[in-house]
Amino acid sequence: MHRNIEGLKRSARLRREEATQRAAIALRRMEASDREINFRTVASEARVSAAWLYNHQELRSQIMRLRKSQTWESPAESERVARRDLSTKSVIATLRLRIKKLEEKNRELTERLEHSYGVIAEIRQGVSSTTSR
Repeated sequence: MHRNIEGLKRSARLRREEATQRAAIALRRMEASDREINFRTVASEARVSAAWLYNHQELRSQIMRLRKSQTWESPAESERVARRDLSTKSVIATLRLRIKKLEEKNRELTERLEHSYGVIAEIRQGVSSTTSR
């Protein structure tokens, strides 16, 4: 008995060509929009499996080349940077508050010192005016 499998072969070839085309389009679209490119994101965008991309040599090398050319921060790195920035802002705010309090205290002490010098000057004048009589 002879089986006609030409229809199955044609169907498989068409599915493979469509998947290749979807992956190529997804790669171009992701590259143009500066999205993160790796096997998982391309597979999701093209609606193919990551294993299929790994087995497709041309797409595999293109993904690896584009992945290396990108300068993405990992989520952990961006969180670390955000925490460091928040910490820096907190330190700056604390130091500004401390400076403000110290300036107020300095102003208060300067006023007290000026007042004390005035009192001393009055006492000296009072003493010198009583001794000169």
